[in-house]
Amino acid sequence: MSSLRRIASSRANGRRSKGPVTASGKLRSSQNALRHGLLARCLVLDDESPEAFQSVLAHHIERIQPVDSLELGLVEEMVAAWWRGRRSWAIETEMLCEAARDPASPPTPISRMTTAFKDLAGSPALPLMHRYETRLHMIYQRAFHNLLRSEEHTSELPVTDQSR
Repeated sequence: MSSLRRIASSRANGRRSKGPVTASGKLRSSQNALRHGLLARCLVLDDESPEAFQSVLAHHIERIQPVDSLELGLVEEMVAAWWRGRRSWAIETEMLCEAARDPASPPTPISRMTTAFKDLAGSPALPLMHRYETRLHMIYQRAFHNLLRSEEHTSELPVTDQSR
């Protein structure tokens, strides 16, 4: 187990790092989080891009720079919620487009969308989708908040030599 001094030192070094500079270094670095792909296999549907998911995960990891498995888990939770949220937006968009394609829809585009929205709002589908989106947003925000609390807690730990 790392000593608190080593953890503090790693954090300080990580803050000074500017990351990879060359294109090949950035490409190599983007794959750092790809250890097993398990997260992509359970979240990415057959018609979705595992590469796009891994790119989102790599971007979050590069931006947040988790220092241990606890922080990495919170970042993975955030990315899972982010990915599902974008999927829910696509589903909502398709629901509205599908309802607007109804042959009985009004002739103008805004009238078609208004009618589609009213029809969907009266059904359980759109309110359910909005509750789902809200839940995913809250999961993302809670994980982000916990990540910030984790960093505050770790930075407040006293630095002592525990190697003896």
